[in-house]
Amino acid sequence: MRKSCYYLFLLPVLLFACSMEEASTKKEAKGGKVYGGTVVYESPEIVEQYFPLSCLSMYEQRAISPIYETLIKYDEESKELTGYLVSSYTISKDMKTIDLILRRGIFFHTDPCFKGKNEELTSKDVKFTLDFLCSPHKLNRQSQLLVEKIKGAKEFYDSFNADFSNGVAGIKVLSKYALRIELVNPSPSFLKILTHQSVSIFSKKAYQYYKEKLQHHPVGTGPFVLVSSNKNKRLYKRNDRYWRRDEHNNQLPFVDQIIVKHEIKNKGFNSFTTQKTDLLLSVPANQINSLFGTLDEAKNGKNILHKLQYRNGLKINYIGFNCGLPPFNNLNLRKAIFHAINKEQICSQFLYGESNPAENGILPTGSYFQPINPTESTYNMRLAKSYFRKSGYKGDSIVFFANVLPGSLEEDWCKSVVNELNKSLGLKMKLKLGTYNEKLISIQNGESKMWMGAYLPDYPDAESYLNPYYSLSEGKSIRTYGMYKNSKFDELYEKSTIEVDEKVRNQLFNSCIDIMNKEAPVVPVYFENILVVYNLNLRDANMNSFGIIDFSKAYIKPIK
Repeated sequence: MRKSCYYLFLLPVLLFACSMEEASTKKEAKGGKVYGGTVVYESPEIVEQYFPLSCLSMYEQRAISPIYETLIKYDEESKELTGYLVSSYTISKDMKTIDLILRRGIFFHTDPCFKGKNEELTSKDVKFTLDFLCSPHKLNRQSQLLVEKIKGAKEFYDSFNADFSNGVAGIKVLSKYALRIELVNPSPSFLKILTHQSVSIFSKKAYQYYKEKLQHHPVGTGPFVLVSSNKNKRLYKRNDRYWRRDEHNNQLPFVDQIIVKHEIKNKGFNSFTTQKTDLLLSVPANQINSLFGTLDEAKNGKNILHKLQYRNGLKINYIGFNCGLPPFNNLNLRKAIFHAINKEQICSQFLYGESNPAENGILPTGSYFQPINPTESTYNMRLAKSYFRKSGYKGDSIVFFANVLPGSLEEDWCKSVVNELNKSLGLKMKLKLGTYNEKLISIQNGESKMWMGAYLPDYPDAESYLNPYYSLSEGKSIRTYGMYKNSKFDELYEKSTIEVDEKVRNQLFNSCIDIMNKEAPVVPVYFENILVVYNLNLRDANMNSFGIIDFSKAYIKPIK
C-alpha cells in the first residue's frame, strides 16, 4: 500500500501550537531533530483498559501502541516482515518450526513490580505472552489467532485451569534470548499475526504482581509510559531508557509527552484549526476542500501549511446480523437486506466519493486478495423484494445500532438505510446511536440484532477478515456475535490457513467470499480510507494502514 502525503492549508490563527508552549528542557539531537515538547490530539472513543490481549478496537490498539511493542513489524512500503523485538528468526524447510532470537538490552518500563531492578525482556516473557494468548482467560480476547496453529495450544486451551506454569507444549524456551515455536501445520500467516498490536509482549513478572490490574497499569517496553488515564484524557511520558535509536544515532523518542483528550461532540476540527491540538484523526469528506483552503490562499498568507497522511481502503464498513437468533436466522430476510443496500449511492451521495463500494464482499482488492470473478453490483431492489416476500417476516421493529457521532456522514447513511428498508420493503426499523461499548452491550443483551460495524484487519492477511466467520473460532470480537455457521465455509477457510501456494490460497479466499455473498451473514458496504492531518510543526509521526500512529520518531520543530 502506498503512503501518500498532501500539503494542505488552514485558516490563520493567533495562537501557537500548545505543543510548543509546553516544551521542556531540550537536549541536543543530530540531523536537525529536536528533543522536547508535547503532542496533543483528540480521540472520539474512551479507552478504559490497556491490556494488549483485551484490545479489540482500533482505538484500544492505538492507545497501547506507545506502551507495548510487537515481535515483528510489517513494512508498509516493501510489504515485507522485519524483526522488531526479535533480531532474527528462522523457519524450517517444512515451515512447521520457527526459532525467534530476541534483541538484547531491551528493558521494561521502570515499575514498582520489579522492586528497584532493571527488568530485561527475555524469552520467558515472550513464552508467557504467547501462552496467555492461547488460553481462555477472561482477559484474553484474541485466542482465535493461535490456538489452532501451535502444537499443544488447543489442548492447553481446553484443559486450562488458570495455571501458566507449563504453558503450551509447542512454545519452548531455548535460552534467555531464544525460543522455538512448533506448528501443527505450515502457516503462511503465523509471522504476520506477530505484527498485530494486540499481540504485543508484556512482562511475566508484571502480570504476576498486578494480575488483572495490569489492564489499568500497563508495563511495556515501548517509547512511552502511561502516567495517567481517565474519561477525559490520558497522559504518556517519555521512556528515558528506550532501546531504539534513529539513523543519526539519536536515542528515541524525541517528544516528552503525549496527551490524548476525549473528543466531545465532534469538536475535533475546531480544536485542530485553532491549534489546540497537533493532529486530527478524521475529516468529513464534504469539508476537506473548504477547511484546508487553496495554494493561492496560502501564498497570500491566509492559510498555514499542514500535512495529510492517507491510507487507502483496508477498513471495511458493514452491516452485521445475529444469524443465530430470530429474525436474522431467516436467510431470506438477510438476503433481502443484502440486495436492498445501494452501496454506490452511499459512497457517492453520503461519503462524497471518498470510499469504495464493497461490491466483491468483505475482502479489499489488493495485495491480500484478488477477485477471480468481480461482481458489478449487489444492489437489486426487485430481488430484495422477492426475498422479503419469501421470508414471510411480519415481526416487530428491528433495532439497528450504529456507533457513530450524531450529525456525522455515517449517521446520515445509516438513516438512509432505515428509511429505504421501510419504504421499499415495509421493514420497520429503529436506528439507535451510541458508543462502541454501548453497542457491544446492546448486542449481548439481545436488544440489537442488526448493527453497523467497521474494522481493519488485525494483521496483513486476508485470513484476518475471514477468521471471525469461521464457526470454530475462539475469538471474542464483535464480528463473532453474528453466530454465523456454514460447514463448507469452515472447510475452505481451514484449507486457506495452511495453504502455502499463494495462487491456490487466493482461490480458496474467493470461494469463501462466494459463500458469504450468497448467505449474507453481513452486508459489506464500503472500504473506508483512513487519514490523519498533522500540524507541520509536528514532524515524522507516522500512521500505518491499520490506524496505528507511531510517535517514536516524531519531533516538534516550527516551520521557518
